[in-house]
Amino acid sequence: MTVLLAMTAMGVPAPARARVGDAPPVEHEPIAPDPREDLAMGVVLAGEMPAAIRTPAGVIVAAPDPLRNPSGSDGLYGASGSPTFVPDRDTQRPDINAYDDPFTPSTAPFKRLQAFDAVDDDYTLRVYDQHLVRMPVGATAAPEPEEATFFADMVLDLTPDRDVLIPSVAPGARIVRARLGSGAVDVAYRMVRDGADNWFLQPLLLRAPVRARLVMQLAVARAAFGGPLIDSGWNDLPVVPPLPPRAAREAARVSRVIGVSRAMRPRDAIARMVQYFRGFTDADDPPSGRASVYLDLALSKKGVCRHRAFAFLVTSQSLGIPTRLVENEAHAWVEVHDGSRWRRIDLGGAGRLTNPAAMASLDRPVYDPPVDAYPWPQSADRGQDFAGAGAGAGAGAGAGAGANAGAGA
Repeated sequence: MTVLLAMTAMGVPAPARARVGDAPPVEHEPIAPDPREDLAMGVVLAGEMPAAIRTPAGVIVAAPDPLRNPSGSDGLYGASGSPTFVPDRDTQRPDINAYDDPFTPSTAPFKRLQAFDAVDDDYTLRVYDQHLVRMPVGATAAPEPEEATFFADMVLDLTPDRDVLIPSVAPGARIVRARLGSGAVDVAYRMVRDGADNWFLQPLLLRAPVRARLVMQLAVARAAFGGPLIDSGWNDLPVVPPLPPRAAREAARVSRVIGVSRAMRPRDAIARMVQYFRGFTDADDPPSGRASVYLDLALSKKGVCRHRAFAFLVTSQSLGIPTRLVENEAHAWVEVHDGSRWRRIDLGGAGRLTNPAAMASLDRPVYDPPVDAYPWPQSADRGQDFAGAGAGAGAGAGAGAGANAGAGA
């Protein structure tokens, strides 16, 4: 009462008396986070994760919430991956019902889930060097245009003493920041990779299964996504283990058809192979007649992405060019080492994403990779055609069976 009399004497209106049914007074109004302000002020989240990053196209992207509880609606990763890739002759272009993209900006359909770099006698692919090397967390990201940065957000089903295969964004990617947790509870872990740059998370001190969210900031050289190869000589390339005798003989036959040999510069041989294998078409009738899955695919020029990548790898390695086949649930492509670094090359043939809900999940800023160094045949189905032109239009152009657990195309 004394306060009200003093306010009246000073000419200050007294606060209105609350009446029954009135809404309670608002003492503060919540303000939605602004990624532009977060970026300018250097705001960090749990695990010292930056609250926002800027894409090469100038779009500011907010970080995923590292403390958000994992849910069953998230894309789950919990397996250690398939140890091999088995080539097949089903050359029909498939429809893809689901695709999980944990990266922002989006790289769909080029999530780098599993890679293979060695050929066995029966043309099964595997990882040549399976020794696991620990990956440090705390890398420094160089500024654009040399490097690009991404957020990763994925949910893992963890089991004691079991490695989980997790996707990476491109060959040679590094971890700047990372946080693994179930809500506000941190989960101890370490990250490792094998010789084909497959990433695995190893939970530590875990006594019972748990579902946890992994949020990372990644940095990677922009050149890893493509662009012109450097003009190295054959002696500048890393050593490639020799193919099995049968594969070497049959690859020499295919090389003569394509017109490639070690008499050429490696960069020129790669360009000619890209042109040849991008000329493949999907087909309802499987290729046959040569008693060799490699010859049937390579000489018929039939196949979708996994067939093109497989046949390219065998042919390329026969020349001594370091090559990997990389796949996920929707697409497959190759990586080649040009004497400087591993680079992604899309040979086309991606599947069709048919689920509207999955398409909607890809509606986010899209990473704009370097301009493709190689021409595409007319009416070719490139990886970036996978989800249609509408996904991620806010940040620039780019993107993107059988017995295998990975590529459906």
